[in-house]
Amino acid sequence: MRVAGSGRNTLGAWTSRSGSRRRRAPRGEAVWKVRAFQIGAYIASVASRDALVAQRDARFTHVAPQLVRAAGSIAANIAEGYSRQSRRDRIRYYEYALGSANEAKSWYTTAADVFDATAIEDRLTYLSRASQLLPRMIQNERTGVSLNVTKRTV
Repeated sequence: MRVAGSGRNTLGAWTSRSGSRRRRAPRGEAVWKVRAFQIGAYIASVASRDALVAQRDARFTHVAPQLVRAAGSIAANIAEGYSRQSRRDRIRYYEYALGSANEAKSWYTTAADVFDATAIEDRLTYLSRASQLLPRMIQNERTGVSLNVTKRTV
């Protein structure tokens, strides 16, 4: 499914389409089951292309590298936190990811003039969803309802 007028794919099509560009979870990589991570990886992918569009407009050349950095940090911080053993570390990295998602929303809003309205709506919708999911992940870690820690029996 394509976003009308944007020339880019939506997250659902991005994660499920066939062919060489399909984003598949590497074998044994449980983090790919985390929806916020999937969104972050999708946003990182489209942000790099969106940055090329933003760089063409002199008003937004400073936005492009910031957008790519913030968008790339979402999935990277979720993956980093997911792999940590301590709750405190997981919470810290999930909070970094939340900050990056909010920063990416800000950069997309700042450069909205150079993007197709449908593309901006797509990006902001997914970033807002990540911004809703991450506080829940953080809260789950704080209350001990971690989804990525297997209980060990002695």
